[in-house]
Amino acid sequence: MKRTLYTILGVDPLATSEEIAAAYARLHAAFQSGSYDRNDWVLVREAYAVLSNKDKRGHYDRSQIAPPLTRGVDADAGSKAGFNLDWRYGLGAGLLVAALVYWSKGRAPAAPPVVAGQGASQVAMQDNGAHGGGFPAQSQSQSQSHSQAVSAPAAGNGSGAMGMEDLFAKLSPFVARINMYNGASMVGTGSGVALGGNEIITNCHVALAGSRLQVKLGRDSYDATVIVADEERDLCKLSVKGLNAPAAVIGASGELRTGQRVIAIGAPHGLDLTISDGIVSSLRPLDGGTLIQTTAPVSPGSSGGGLFDSSGRLVGIVTFQMRTGQNLNFAAPAEWIGSMRTRRGGGLISKMSAERAQDNPAQSAQNGDLVVGEWHCNDPIGGTSVMIAFSDDRTLQMRYANRVSPGRWMYRESQLSIQFSNVNDTLRVEELSRDKMILKFNVGQRLVCARR
Repeated sequence: MKRTLYTILGVDPLATSEEIAAAYARLHAAFQSGSYDRNDWVLVREAYAVLSNKDKRGHYDRSQIAPPLTRGVDADAGSKAGFNLDWRYGLGAGLLVAALVYWSKGRAPAAPPVVAGQGASQVAMQDNGAHGGGFPAQSQSQSQSHSQAVSAPAAGNGSGAMGMEDLFAKLSPFVARINMYNGASMVGTGSGVALGGNEIITNCHVALAGSRLQVKLGRDSYDATVIVADEERDLCKLSVKGLNAPAAVIGASGELRTGQRVIAIGAPHGLDLTISDGIVSSLRPLDGGTLIQTTAPVSPGSSGGGLFDSSGRLVGIVTFQMRTGQNLNFAAPAEWIGSMRTRRGGGLISKMSAERAQDNPAQSAQNGDLVVGEWHCNDPIGGTSVMIAFSDDRTLQMRYANRVSPGRWMYRESQLSIQFSNVNDTLRVEELSRDKMILKFNVGQRLVCARR
């Protein structure tokens, strides 16, 4: 039996939208309980994404209808008359193809594509086949110009595509690193994109993670404050004192196509101006915009960075990645920047942001996301307390009484490894959330920590 999107969901091809939604809900419950194959779940989600959308479902249904193999005119498909008519249609089509091949071979070979630098009269073609703002120059023949236009690479968005080197040179002046501080301690890093003048756009889960913000753009660093906090969409706009930056050109997610090339630039793990490329793997409709799913690799610290198309237009703000999958990265649509307003809330973007995912705190923190920050830890039995600041670059500072001890840390599978100059220890993380952490030593001693 042929496997279709309907058989993946276990519904009839004539199923209603309510029956499709109910089937998906049943499979989702089975997946959550661990009784459904995790590898098949990707197919289930894709099947539901298509069949729950009226237009996509119609297109899919039409694609499943095979075209007729013959053009019969009689009610009796096996009659001799019907066979002779189909045979003559096939012969006529074959003769037409042969004539076209003969005609094309008789033409003079097309001239090679024009390459910049071969002469003053020759010009390099833009990716859309245009010379400057008009049509290709026709200095030799119409056929040569046609050959040049066909040989030009097609841009992902239809025009103006650039190479990675040129894109980086063009876009790097717009992308900033954002350092978050509590007091004198840095509690994390993120990314941002210049909007022109003294304004930077980033995610709210970056901008609101510390009591003080510092923006590093190029070689200079500046203090910043939040002027618009749209927590519903996890977008915050910063005012950066002393900054006079160029403005990134904002595109529209509505112009993107699945499969189109995109580029992410940010500061993952504090590594300034890291560039990566991928494709638009899906476009997820949301109220007021489109959530962009991409394969462009990102890591913690990339949040707030830019997702650009191959012409260098800002199409999205990198916001979160799904930890339970592979290369499932998402960006908020850039056109939201123009309609931001200060508001609190738990919209879809806010709920799904990796830094805020609380359904399974241990899973959300598997790379140490929730560990980063400054914690006030108490020993309930001994009565002592220490301050520990975990930085995103895996360094830490522990303050006890008047002593400050620097070290390094690593979190993996609920184990927190701490290394000082003369001491190494591994603690079991019994509880970890946005505001609370409980650490257990091998000897049974516990530290109960609250985020400052």
